[in-house]
Amino acid sequence: MSAMRGGYDYIVVGSGSAGAVVAARLSEDPAVSVLLLEAGPRNRHPLQHMPLAFSKVAAGRIGTWQYESEPEPGLNGRRLPIPRGRTLGGTSSINAMIAIRGHVRDYDGWAAQGLSGWSYADVLPYFRRLETSWRGEGPYHGGSGPVHVSRMSGPDMLWDQLRAAAEAAGIPYCDDANGAVQDGISPMESTVGGGMRSSTARAYLRPAMARRNLDIVTGALARRILVAGGRATGIDYVRGSRVHTVHADREIVLCGGAYGSPQLLMLSGIGAADELRAFGIAPVHDLPGVGRDLADHPNIINEYELAGDEGLTRHLRADRAALAALRWFASHAGPFACTGTAANVFARSVAGLDRPDIQMMCLPISGQAALWWPGLQRKPISKLSVRTGFLQPRSRGWVKLRSTDPRDAPRIFLNMFAEPGDLDAMVRALRLSRSIYAQSPLRDLIVRESLPGADAQSDADLAAHIRANATHRSHPVGTCRMGADDAAVVDAALRVRGMAGLRVADASIMPAIVGGNTNLPVMMIGEKAADLIRGRTISA
Repeated sequence: MSAMRGGYDYIVVGSGSAGAVVAARLSEDPAVSVLLLEAGPRNRHPLQHMPLAFSKVAAGRIGTWQYESEPEPGLNGRRLPIPRGRTLGGTSSINAMIAIRGHVRDYDGWAAQGLSGWSYADVLPYFRRLETSWRGEGPYHGGSGPVHVSRMSGPDMLWDQLRAAAEAAGIPYCDDANGAVQDGISPMESTVGGGMRSSTARAYLRPAMARRNLDIVTGALARRILVAGGRATGIDYVRGSRVHTVHADREIVLCGGAYGSPQLLMLSGIGAADELRAFGIAPVHDLPGVGRDLADHPNIINEYELAGDEGLTRHLRADRAALAALRWFASHAGPFACTGTAANVFARSVAGLDRPDIQMMCLPISGQAALWWPGLQRKPISKLSVRTGFLQPRSRGWVKLRSTDPRDAPRIFLNMFAEPGDLDAMVRALRLSRSIYAQSPLRDLIVRESLPGADAQSDADLAAHIRANATHRSHPVGTCRMGADDAAVVDAALRVRGMAGLRVADASIMPAIVGGNTNLPVMMIGEKAADLIRGRTISA
């Protein structure tokens, strides 16, 4: 679509996990006009909808920004690839679809910082409103929301073996990691409905596109926010070779994510004044917290070689994969209709913690698995893998401008393992992960550990392996931090402090990273933001 007019009541910048939600919910009111700007294209590629194809989508050029970190001292100077969504649905259209909300105490901790309205009791109704859970309607789950959440199941998942091994290692069974208790091993739940990815593009925008008061413009890269008299009044954006200007009569809502939102604020003169002047940008509003407090979960992978063909690897033989793909295209069923992740494990690595500090995601396949051709290639070894992360990192990084050109990726410094306790926790996490896979019946399927390998046993060995191989979990938060203090960027209503007519609603506003995956929490932020703007509230 193209813009209807030069002005709208609301302009939403970014159509990702929050932006699509905000635009769709605001446009439910036929009395207002809404413009949604998205830098990328429509999410039309079939692989964006096929659950098992997520790793190929995230690593490729189908609707992504392919960012890269600055050299990370805590990771031996490595630069980490950082794929983000650049399409309708944003990163919800390219991610691993893991449906986890975080821990009750995460949100109660936000409220304890003076952020009224953000306790777990406050946000639970929004989590319920956004979902249609396979469990049905209940105290913790919704039964009629736009986003479908399904349990990943099937014989190739090896769930029974995973559960038995975890319980043998002292990890209890947890029926619902998004319910009353998070600790334990749970079957994986994913944002998948009817065998297809339930992105915010599909869940929210697709039903809303017919509304006459909603315009969606793709291929539209926001260049700057227009400000007059301390108020955000409009957006300049580039589409093709032309610069367009649109005005907002009520509000602009930035939903560009933890990298995109601070970048656009800084390009618009909103940020640390001295840093902006260094780029020749005239400061409009001195707000030093913009781009600070970047946090992400560190991630390390264990892999195990199997004696047989258990798991999903056998489905990647080219002829079998072709049949599985045809089945998916015909009926959205079969092995390609699952995400390939079997279980979530939440655990506490030391005594006395008030919530889990470790998360493991168990896969019946290697993270490096690829299609192979019988007769032309050697048959690959079937593997299991587990992705392990520390949920409460203290290290903080930053996002800064690379140039004044919005087409240039921002500079991203994760600063991973700057705080020594984060690396110590990852060593504990790796040992805990190993303890599960050393138990029967999983142990009986495994020939050997291929990553990190049997030679890595001491804490020093494991720490060295982590520094050489760890990456992030693609859960960036905090760069437009919500808070009641002077260093915060937005207040509890998500309004940019000291600026009228401008809010931020995405992962960047999180005052502390949640204990789990961030996709559902960001959708929740989008739901709550729309109500804050409309002056509405919902209760349990």
